[in-house]
Amino acid sequence: MEWVPIVFLTFKAFVLFTGMYFAIKWHYDQDRKKKSEAGGPEKPAEIRLFLTMIASVTLSLIGIVYAGCWGDASEGGYGGALGCAFTFFMVFMSKPAVDPLLGDSHGLDSDVLAEKEPTTLSEGLDQLSRLKGQTELLRTAFFAKLASAERDKIYLGVAGIISTLAWKFGDVAAAALNGRS
Repeated sequence: MEWVPIVFLTFKAFVLFTGMYFAIKWHYDQDRKKKSEAGGPEKPAEIRLFLTMIASVTLSLIGIVYAGCWGDASEGGYGGALGCAFTFFMVFMSKPAVDPLLGDSHGLDSDVLAEKEPTTLSEGLDQLSRLKGQTELLRTAFFAKLASAERDKIYLGVAGIISTLAWKFGDVAAAALNGRS
């Protein structure tokens, strides 16, 4: 009868993680649909950070469950330590650049100001409209970077806090899971 909790906990974890996968996939598909309708670009760095958050939380929980069920309860925080290290590794490795938003592929002309001084009103208005277009590109890139930075803070904050708490209190949680004080 000792196998019953193991089978039920495994089944419960499988159902929970399957539900989480489909919930995340549904939200991701809805976001992709909105972006495709709006014409917005996909942000692979943001997706990478979201997956980092999921991996960090998963590593933390796996460490606690493993230490509580099969290992030594005093080692319950090691999964949180791995999750924390993984999170902060991704902080330094996945900083997206603004260059794709500002590159020549988006029509940013670097020598508008180097043009000769306009002699007629129509030349001046043409130069002004090109400057306005480039200013809008810069403004769009700035706000896209600002929104991305806000989401990065949320993803990395959640992953860092959960993995740090699992690192600190993983042994307590593993002992509670094992039934020992």
